[in-house]
Amino acid sequence: MLNSLISTPYFGTTLTLVVFVLAVALNKKWPNVLTTPLLTSTAIIVAILTFMKIPYADYNNGAQYITYFLTPVTVCFAVPMYKNLYVLKKYAAPIMLAILVGSLSSVMAVILLSAILGLGDIIVKSLAAISTTTAIAIGITQELGGNTGLTTSAVIITGVLGASVSDIFCRRMGWRNPVSCGIAIGTSAHSAGTIKAMEMGKLTGAMSSLAIVISGVMTAFIAPILVKIFLS
Repeated sequence: MLNSLISTPYFGTTLTLVVFVLAVALNKKWPNVLTTPLLTSTAIIVAILTFMKIPYADYNNGAQYITYFLTPVTVCFAVPMYKNLYVLKKYAAPIMLAILVGSLSSVMAVILLSAILGLGDIIVKSLAAISTTTAIAIGITQELGGNTGLTTSAVIITGVLGASVSDIFCRRMGWRNPVSCGIAIGTSAHSAGTIKAMEMGKLTGAMSSLAIVISGVMTAFIAPILVKIFLS
């Protein structure tokens, strides 16, 4: 009976939604970095699948339908960006420079750390787009010939960690400007971080949305060039 239920598409969808609702409630009662809904729900689902020995394929049979909303949600980030277009026009030069530096730093960090740790070329190709949103990162990895499964996992971890510590990091660094915080979060923690940025303020969320789009485009050009140079 249980195996029949697990194999249906309803299992993955229901488990994901129920666990996330519980994680949100937990975060509201005990707000903390460790109770961030995305981090908590991910950990709980992994624990359930591991403890019950449920194959990921069975879980993803239903959970994949939630994943389908990833691209539309990413596109929706353009709405707050459009509403704050005047900010982009006012600070166009420093915003573009900051995102460029962030995108370059992300790709170079992967290349250099992989070289220092002696990781293979496939790791570099799979993690080069680690700081972009999943939809963009998968496309870049496919172009480079990397492992998209590894890319997806790495992007999720990056987003979860970024969303968990972004507001604390901004406070510790003394960043009070919503434009600076938003650009930093969007460039490094993509969609997951942007959700947190929107909680920090409308302008912060808008700038984070902007950073997702621009950093994704920049990384799509930067990553293939740098990876081919260093792996040649």
